Amino acid sequence: ILNPETGQELCSQPWKTNPDVNAVTPIVSGDKVFISSGYNTGGEVVQISGNNPTVIWQNKNMRNHFNSCVLWEGHLYGFDEDELKCMDFLTGNVKWGQRGLGKSSLMIADGKLIIMSEKGDLVIAKASPERYEELARTKVLTGLCWTVPVLSGGRIYCRNHEGDIVCLDVREKK
Repeated sequence: ILNPETGQELCSQPWKTNPDVNAVTPIVSGDKVFISSGYNTGGEVVQISGNNPTVIWQNKNMRNHFNSCVLWEGHLYGFDEDELKCMDFLTGNVKWGQRGLGKSSLMIADGKLIIMSEKGDLVIAKASPERYEELARTKVLTGLCWTVPVLSGGRIYCRNHEGDIVCLDVREKK
């Protein structure tokens, strides 16, 4: 943790992976930080109090390969390698898991997960700790798709590894 005014290090917490890959962005919520890595590393939540970090939990329930989780109403939603999972942020306990999307990416908007599946399906699912509830699915691209979908101005933009881009207008029709 750095002082935003001076850049001076206030505290640190080791996070070692094998191989030495940390591709995802940590999630900060209040005084707690969630970090995760793939390659069978897992994740942890650290509480920062002054310059003393304390590990709240650490497990292998969420091994983010390249896409960060999202935090919504106290729950993490993300891809544990190739399984979409919902986890309790404070305990690290898994609420549910959903297979079949591959190593995919996601974002959240208005309580809905916007998922770009590895094989080009755009999926909208309810962000709920109760169960996986798919609301819509459509094939939008071919080839390998690992890029996070982007929502802007009522449009969802998706891209595959070849550089093909699609734009879907999801604005409410009047």
